[in-house]
Amino acid sequence: MKIDDLIVSKDVSIVEAAKQLEKTRGKVLYVAENYKLLGSLTDGDIRRAIAEKKLATVLVKDIMNCQCIRMKENQDDEIKEIFETSEIYSIPIVNLNGELIKVRFRDKQIEKKQYDIGIPLVIMAGGKGTRLYPYTKILPKALVPIGEIPIAEHIINRFQKYGCKDVYLIVNHKKEMIRSYFESINYRLNYVNEEIPLGTGGGIALLENFKEEEFFLSNCDILIDADYEKIYNFHKTNNYFITIVAAQKTNNVPYGVIEQKDGEFLYMKEKPSQTCIINTGLYVVSSGIKRYIKDQESVDFTELIERCKRNGKKIGVYVIREEAYMDMGQIEEMEQMKEKLGYKGE
Repeated sequence: MKIDDLIVSKDVSIVEAAKQLEKTRGKVLYVAENYKLLGSLTDGDIRRAIAEKKLATVLVKDIMNCQCIRMKENQDDEIKEIFETSEIYSIPIVNLNGELIKVRFRDKQIEKKQYDIGIPLVIMAGGKGTRLYPYTKILPKALVPIGEIPIAEHIINRFQKYGCKDVYLIVNHKKEMIRSYFESINYRLNYVNEEIPLGTGGGIALLENFKEEEFFLSNCDILIDADYEKIYNFHKTNNYFITIVAAQKTNNVPYGVIEQKDGEFLYMKEKPSQTCIINTGLYVVSSGIKRYIKDQESVDFTELIERCKRNGKKIGVYVIREEAYMDMGQIEEMEQMKEKLGYKGE
């Protein structure tokens, strides 16, 4: 198959795009102008447009995903990790000018690696999720749907692929609804009940009969597409007390930024990009952290990190790609998560 067979113009109708996709017998086309990659169009995007009866009016540019993942030719390790940790069908490869030069497909001959990390997963699911109103006026944040299943179920499914089958949910707000949902689909989970709100860290002290040396700790509004075994091995190899999973984040400043000294102009950067490392809300944690939490103390986990650091504990930082981190803390971010996962418009 030639690369031109996989390229579609942003200005054609989705009817024409659907015909082209059918000829390729694939799942995705790439939208490009003079090979400059603009986005992707999946069979799911087309099906949703058809379901909404937009056949006659919708062009490719109206429904394409402008945020599709794209990689450089020398990023073999990253490409392999994406295929191993996600359900992505193909990855476009671009040159330094952003031009599409090839498409890498999931290798059907490579068997997925079998993982068995075996440590527990603890999900902090007690918050009210006020930034997700009106969804969380009805549902607890853990049950807000992303596609066909709730966010918490997405998180659990990802970790169970790595052998983390012992799952604890720290619950408070609308906890009976959470329990009822997972019991209805025959998920065997452990529930840790907060009688009063204890922040994002205080509920850890309630984990009883917890013999494991460490555990994964996750917010209930994030998804991480990374190799959890590599994260865990990084934590163990370096003997960290806590490992923070962080993401590289690039922000574009929409203004000219001035550098000055004592009131004298030095130079100006026009709309620069600034890169920083941000906390994703996923951690590997030593069970010994419980001794740093007072009984019934309301404390955020970020404060516990600082507390452990002050007590001489080693804190690690494992950095992942920006594209591997998805957050749904706010409505706009939730919609971006849906789009990344192929649930655009749902």
